[in-house]
Amino acid sequence: MIFTLTGSLSFYDKVVDGTQVQSSLNLLSQMTADPFTFGALFAGGLTSAAILLFIGATGKSAQIPLLTWLPDAMAGPTPVSALIHAATMVTAGVYLVVRCNGLFQNAPTAMFIVAIIGAATAIFAATIGLAQNDIKKVLAYSTVSQLGYMFLACGVGAFTAAIFHVMTHAFFKALLFLGSGSVIHGMHHEQDMRRMGNLKKYMPITFATMLTGWLAIAGIIPFAGFFSKDEILYKTFAAEGIGNWATVLWVVGIVTAVLTAVYMTRMMVMTFWGAERFHDELPVLESSTEPSRAEENAYALGDAADAKMPHGDAHALAHQAEDEEDDDEHHHLPRDFKPHESPWTMTVPLIVLAILSTVGGLVGIPYALSSIVGAGDVNVFEHTLEPVIAKVGVKHAPEFSNIKVESSEKAVDENAAHAAEPTEHSAAEISTERLLALLSLALAIGGITIGWFIFQKEPLKQMPKILRDKWRIDEFYNGYIVNPITNLSRTGLWQGFDLGVIDGIVNGIGHSVAALGGVVRQVQVGFVRSYAAFMLFGALIVIGYFIYYGLKLVS
Repeated sequence: MIFTLTGSLSFYDKVVDGTQVQSSLNLLSQMTADPFTFGALFAGGLTSAAILLFIGATGKSAQIPLLTWLPDAMAGPTPVSALIHAATMVTAGVYLVVRCNGLFQNAPTAMFIVAIIGAATAIFAATIGLAQNDIKKVLAYSTVSQLGYMFLACGVGAFTAAIFHVMTHAFFKALLFLGSGSVIHGMHHEQDMRRMGNLKKYMPITFATMLTGWLAIAGIIPFAGFFSKDEILYKTFAAEGIGNWATVLWVVGIVTAVLTAVYMTRMMVMTFWGAERFHDELPVLESSTEPSRAEENAYALGDAADAKMPHGDAHALAHQAEDEEDDDEHHHLPRDFKPHESPWTMTVPLIVLAILSTVGGLVGIPYALSSIVGAGDVNVFEHTLEPVIAKVGVKHAPEFSNIKVESSEKAVDENAAHAAEPTEHSAAEISTERLLALLSLALAIGGITIGWFIFQKEPLKQMPKILRDKWRIDEFYNGYIVNPITNLSRTGLWQGFDLGVIDGIVNGIGHSVAALGGVVRQVQVGFVRSYAAFMLFGALIVIGYFIYYGLKLVS
């Protein structure tokens, strides 16, 4: 679609085999600046292209409504979860949107959709993470929530802040995942936090490093997460072109930040503080509608009717089976079992990531904060990314250095509601950002305090069932999307079309040939007089044929 609109897929102006190839982004900005020539069709095509790219990014980065796969993927090895499912692969969707920022900035409707989906995913996943008992599931939904933060930043035009959070998140989330792997290793593969407690006594290195990751993701200064999260929240609050929605999105971001501090504090308290619960029986939760293991096995064999399961909820059953297997494994622990610290091959990477989680944010300190100590503009990260962030709607924007590409200064302000970050800093902007940073820090400390007092007193506090059931989104998807499509595939496509039409045609031809053979077989009765009669009949036909044409030739 982009190629159809612009005739180019290049990010930069360049020469290929002696032919000048113009940047598709420059062409987009020129077209947007001349709407009377290209008309509304171009605007719709541009928005459609941006939305389609974002749909792909949504699946790649586990955003609403395509977020259920990421927590399930966490069942794999913990290093995979840390390196792929938290720090690299799932952030590719964010990278795609940021890399195509020139396209998105010329499609404000698509930008607004990105912001709404990002904010909704951030708070939705945070509420689910608050009720998880599997330590890796807590981090899984935390990852989904933090990815929502990144898309929120993209949606309000803070592309640099989004990539900054990608980097800092890679540090502290990889640290937390590898730290959880160390905990699981020391706990003999136990992942349920309800069977942990007081692990700081047995795993001091793991505890100290995960403590760093906890403070970083909660947004405590001077850890890396504070600077990137604060930048996203400020850019959201100051976003232009979306009216009061900027305040709404900022409030959602603030609430998500508090929830993040609460559920991460819950994870740390249940794991490293409190009484040792290595051999405790798990508390009995409220009655559940989940089927029995026998019903699960029946469904696994494909007999959903005999299983009598509501909505054929195979997804929920898979989680139930995992929990039961974990329970069985736990019961085999010896009574004198004690946790142990992981070997240096596991703790050294934790130490390295803890250092990065502490100092990694210093490369992106905003001017409003660095100017407090008279350091001036030391935001190295933002300046590094300036060449790839289009200055849509900015007059006299400087040319990008070293890449032979002109800025999109011709784009009109109406199509640049989410312009890239300004380089000048007014006194009002500086004061606002400092105030919001202080508020963000206070709320992070408040979230930690709330989580500490609640879960230190009652670490096994039962969370609302709707949160434990993850808002029943898995059941909704299976009941109204997966199962109907499966049933349509089985009854409509397989039984109806494949068996009825395709196999019907093939088998019908065979049956027709067999039926015709049966008719012909009736002629072969085995009597000589019948064969003689057929021969005589055939001879008469041949003779009649020659007589007819012979007389016709003579006449």
